[in-house]
Amino acid sequence: MTEQHEVDLEKRLLAATVFELRVLLASYLDPQDQSAAGAAAQLAYALHNQALSALSGQPFDVSQALDSLARLEPQLGSAYLQHFRRVVTNEA
Repeated sequence: MTEQHEVDLEKRLLAATVFELRVLLASYLDPQDQSAAGAAAQLAYALHNQALSALSGQPFDVSQALDSLARLEPQLGSAYLQHFRRVVTNEA
C-alpha cells in the first residue's frame, strides 16, 4: 500500500466516523440541548457535508468549515472553538 493510499484511508476513516456520529446523534440535535451529547451532535452536524466531500474524494475549504462553526459558540464556547481551530490548523 502506498503512503498516499494510507493517508486517503485515514481521511476516509475519520470522515466516515464524523458522518456516522452525525447519524447516531441525530436525536440530540435540539438547539436547547446543552448536554455533551447535544454539543457533539451539533459539531458532527456542522461538519457532515465536509465528511461526505472527503468520502467522495472531493476537496472542501477547511478555513470556511472552521468559520462555519462560529454558530456553535453558544453551545461550545469561544475557548473551545479557538482550541479546536488551533488543533486543526496545527498552530501553537
